[in-house]
Amino acid sequence: MKIYSIALISIVAALAAVQPLNADQMSPAKQTQTPPRVVYAPFNLKYISADDLAKNPDAYTIIDTRSTFSYNVLHIRGAQSAPVILPKDEFLAAVRHIIGNSKKPVVFYCIGPVCIMAFKAAVLATQAGIPDVRVFDAGVYAFAHTHPTECVLNGEPMRSADQLISDEEFGAHLLGPDAILAKLNNDPKAVVIDIRAPWQRAGISLFQMRDQNIPLQDEAALAAAIEQAKRDGVALYFIDVKGIQVRALQYFLRAHGVHNYWFVRGGAQAMMDGQ
Repeated sequence: MKIYSIALISIVAALAAVQPLNADQMSPAKQTQTPPRVVYAPFNLKYISADDLAKNPDAYTIIDTRSTFSYNVLHIRGAQSAPVILPKDEFLAAVRHIIGNSKKPVVFYCIGPVCIMAFKAAVLATQAGIPDVRVFDAGVYAFAHTHPTECVLNGEPMRSADQLISDEEFGAHLLGPDAILAKLNNDPKAVVIDIRAPWQRAGISLFQMRDQNIPLQDEAALAAAIEQAKRDGVALYFIDVKGIQVRALQYFLRAHGVHNYWFVRGGAQAMMDGQ
């Protein structure tokens, strides 16, 4: 029996209690397979291309809607952080503080085309009366590949796209749910870390309480757990919402000299879907 199967009843009950969300309330954890541009089409959002943004980034107020952790790992030059995961009032206050008296168009971005955070941010800002809002939905990683010198990696200006972790290197540390569980069953000393926010985790452990919840934004706690695992010589396993946030985490692991680690392909969603 799979480790997470005993939690199935609790998961189903928790999902059944969730009320439907409208576009103003959608969280990154509620993504669907439908392209966000289709989902958000009724809001008539404006978009900007990578080339247009790179030609004159100083002409825009650029806002990164991901977590502060992800922003610190990689962001577009000149962008400032306003995590859309914040409560609505706090997020809008952060956006207004960033904008200040500027009359520049506002550009929101997040991870990439399947991420809804920038879309949600644009809707919230527009509904709050902030003018000239745009979405850059290609995402920060695609932008860093095509315009690396316009990005900042680990606090330093990027020189080349070669500094980025390749899809191949990322994929080498991905395992499907069944493969992850099989390895864990044979490795009782391994450390399992759930990097989802507590509200995303909803109190449900997918590893029979073997995992510890250290949200991605708690950088100090993550660093401490990683360094302890290195000293103990044990493998690290990480799970996020949909296998997307771990891309930023991989840079953090590289900076800490960690090599023995694995991510769940598709994240918690894949485990609950049985994929």
